[in-house]
Amino acid sequence: MLHETVLPAFEKAQRATIDLTRAVVAALEPGMSPSDVAALARDKAGQAPGTPFTGWFHPPEVYFDRTASGRSASRALRPGTVVQIDLAPATETAFGDFGHSFSFQSAEHTVVSEARRACRATCGFASRFKCVGELFVFAQSWANNHRMTLGARHSIGHACLPREGLATAGWPLGARFAIKLRRNQIQWYNPRRMAGAYAVNPPIIHEGRMAAFEEIIFIDGEQKHVLGRDHIDEIGSL
Repeated sequence: MLHETVLPAFEKAQRATIDLTRAVVAALEPGMSPSDVAALARDKAGQAPGTPFTGWFHPPEVYFDRTASGRSASRALRPGTVVQIDLAPATETAFGDFGHSFSFQSAEHTVVSEARRACRATCGFASRFKCVGELFVFAQSWANNHRMTLGARHSIGHACLPREGLATAGWPLGARFAIKLRRNQIQWYNPRRMAGAYAVNPPIIHEGRMAAFEEIIFIDGEQKHVLGRDHIDEIGSL
């Protein structure tokens, strides 16, 4: 659980990660490849004002027209491409984890709209009264009820661990390894009550395409907050 001295660091890192994503999206050009966009994110993370990023919780993940199998169907960015970006830069004490999907230079594809709705609904469902695994069950039911498919077999996110305990070793690599434990995963079989910060990322498949949004929510008793956001209604926006 993120205590009072750690939570502000995660809040600041997540807000800076959202700003970084915004800068990357604004710099995209036709013809770029997913690897080009990932390299652009790394470059801009080194130039980010405010929070000094020192590494990555996980490397930048970029997909063009992502398929149900999880791979990019397109290798070059063009109008109409459904772009999915997941950035997780780290600071000395915290990390951000933010995912955004959009249709490049075109009207928004249905899968993007539905993925945003799924993320908002799942984050809205979370509370201290829910078990962590119930978020997975809810997201899967949401997709089924909307005649879509949840593009995740086991987990739709993870706990966000501070730099302590298992997460200390080789920070932030230790935190990356620690979230692989079942107790830190938002999966069907996690019976623990929600308490602390969680990166929530329910991917949605519609007509063969996949899209996802990722946000970090914080649950502490009656307190519920989306890190890096002023209001829960901002989920899925950039």
